[in-house]
Amino acid sequence: MQTQRINISLPYEVIKQLNGAVPQGKRSQFIAKAVSEKLTKKRNIEKELIKSLKANSKFYKKVAKEWEVTEVEGWPE
Repeated sequence: MQTQRINISLPYEVIKQLNGAVPQGKRSQFIAKAVSEKLTKKRNIEKELIKSLKANSKFYKKVAKEWEVTEVEGWPE
């Protein structure tokens, strides 16, 4: 796998925990895996949200129509 060096800043406490838990020479691999897992989880959540919104779109449209009467634009002055 091709790698690229970057410069990041992390809170002191995170570095302290990282240094205590992961041996020197393995930290880049550990951080890369953690970031990859977090990104995968974020993508999965976004996919599930889109799936849910599509599955429930009829319900959302129905609720929006029911609340349409409360819109200020429709009120007499």
